[in-house]
Amino acid sequence: MLAQRLQQAAALLQTNDYQQALDALTAIESSGAASADFWQLLALAHKGLGQLKETEVSYLKSVQLLPQPHVLTNLANFYRQQRRPEEAETRYRQALSLDSNHLPARVNYGQLLLEIKQFEASAQQFSAALEYKREHLNAQIGLAQALQQLGDQESAFALFEEVLSVDANNASALNGLGISLKTFGHGEEAVLKLQKAHQLAPNSAEILLNLASALAVADRSQEAVAAYEAMLTRDPDNPELHAYFNGYLGVIRHPDYLKSYDKALERHPGDPRFAVPLARRYLLENRGQDALQVLETAFTQGGESASLNCELSHVLREQGEFVHALKNARSAVNANPSPASQRELATALMAAGADYQEAHALLTSLVERFPVDQGLWALYATALRYTENAEAYRSLVDHDRMIQVREISCQQDYAILADFIDFIRQSLLRLHITKQHPVEQSMLHGTQTLDDLFSRREPAIQQLTAALGEQLTYVIDALPKHPAHPLYGRNTGQFNFSNSWSVRLWRDGFHKNHFHSQGWLSSAFYLAVPPEVAQGGEGWIKFGEPGFRAREPLGADYWVKPKEGALVVFPSYLWHGTEPLYTASERMTVGYDILPSSS
Repeated sequence: MLAQRLQQAAALLQTNDYQQALDALTAIESSGAASADFWQLLALAHKGLGQLKETEVSYLKSVQLLPQPHVLTNLANFYRQQRRPEEAETRYRQALSLDSNHLPARVNYGQLLLEIKQFEASAQQFSAALEYKREHLNAQIGLAQALQQLGDQESAFALFEEVLSVDANNASALNGLGISLKTFGHGEEAVLKLQKAHQLAPNSAEILLNLASALAVADRSQEAVAAYEAMLTRDPDNPELHAYFNGYLGVIRHPDYLKSYDKALERHPGDPRFAVPLARRYLLENRGQDALQVLETAFTQGGESASLNCELSHVLREQGEFVHALKNARSAVNANPSPASQRELATALMAAGADYQEAHALLTSLVERFPVDQGLWALYATALRYTENAEAYRSLVDHDRMIQVREISCQQDYAILADFIDFIRQSLLRLHITKQHPVEQSMLHGTQTLDDLFSRREPAIQQLTAALGEQLTYVIDALPKHPAHPLYGRNTGQFNFSNSWSVRLWRDGFHKNHFHSQGWLSSAFYLAVPPEVAQGGEGWIKFGEPGFRAREPLGADYWVKPKEGALVVFPSYLWHGTEPLYTASERMTVGYDILPSSS
């Protein structure tokens, strides 16, 4: 009798008649209380009605009575939807411990790991699912997406094509294939795939974002802006989408630059998700008073205090208001002693010349907790200079040993090196399709290529990466062994390029002092160096000068003269910038970061 009534409730759930299913289950609760299946069905009914607390309680009672892989997977999916990844992971693991071939658990676990950016672990889960069922389309797509994030575009491309050979209208596979084509530099082909994906999934903001990016790479700016606008219409409160949109509007000098933030703040007054990035972009454009007004308005409208105080400290110290900045930094730490607020407090302390020892103590703790954070090491090195800890500074910043200059070798098919360099330079010129520098980057008065340069599948790029890789191998082989050192201790002897771009600087162009947050080693390769650089120091790369305004500023303590055909390699945590070009001559470089790899 109980089994029959449970079957009736299950049938109601299959037709999405959640209320009738709940009524039917409630009527038999006393007789079904000891049944794991009863509690599972009750959880599904509550979930369908949006009763989240009751959903969780029912799932937990079911698995307490009888742990079943499919119920544990449903519970894990529930936690994943509620953005509770640790609890979701625990339940997926429990499900797989009961049945290692339970594909829903395996595939959904892989998706969770993708979402929390554990890409290698995600790829392992999808690969395990495909070992059991090679034709599982969602596992193929998931593995391809993980491989894309790991930089293996070729394998991802093949998997997406395999899915599309079975299901030509799979929007996820078309989206992934479009991303790969865009990454390879095939902008027009990417647009076609992504347009089809958009037709199949018109409400997907993610697909529209990728379509907009592909249109931008294809130099179809009006269509790209329209796609970005449509993307924001579908997901207007996603801060990442606003960042992508305004990043593009900025480099094409579009009149609507930053207006989406104003509209978001009209909908959500005082929301730091929009006030903070808007203020940061104003600051980067030397509009400090506008930045202050945005943040102060957000405060009066009741915005969350920690992040607003943290950004207000940043803006104030860059305006030379060091005492007020420090006050806001301490308020941010008091409200929420997060790594971000502690980092800002350490910076504000050094900027104000208030207590260098306190800044050093804060940063010592932070680099111990986050040993690969390049920005923290840059600040820590600065604290060592301010506290006059010369020995520790020399250990961390050994210019003569850490900063290497090497010249590339002439590649095959070229008579002389100058011909090879000119071939690379001419190939890159057509990729400089924007009108001005990205506001959020270090450069001023120039342009930068879109997307990751070295991912493009073009002869010039592939020959350049081969030439650079040859020299980088020598650099890495020469690094000393020192397990506890933030540079030497990460050396595996192998590396991958992690980020790359080309920059053209013109008159008055330069790079502000900065570090590279996504690297381990970073480098600039020089394709065009004006003759004036060899004479008076224009355009030289400098090291050691912090990238924040300070009451007692520190100057650069090392310089390198650029030379065409040479690459300058240095730790990513070193503060570096360039002296301005005061002449009308152009300087072209290729910048890139590398990370250590295990193979």
